[in-house]
Amino acid sequence: MELNPTVLTDNIPVEISVRIGRRRMTVAELSNLRENDILPLNQAVDDAVEICVGDHVVAYAELVADEGDSGRLNLRITRAAGEAS
Repeated sequence: MELNPTVLTDNIPVEISVRIGRRRMTVAELSNLRENDILPLNQAVDDAVEICVGDHVVAYAELVADEGDSGRLNLRITRAAGEAS
């Protein structure tokens, strides 16, 4: 009997995270952070963000505001990881 592998895995929940940028800091810099400090990141406002599962980038997206009144932040997928940009 052959089982369709997508049937077994399609309903497994996966948590994604979104990386908007990176910054390297020393422990001293990190411990000195205070409310209202601004941390410059390594990317521009209009650069794609990384959608990750664990430490693996699975796609890229742009941040977009919700078209309704909810004030929520959404992602518009721009490409899958491994696709040419």
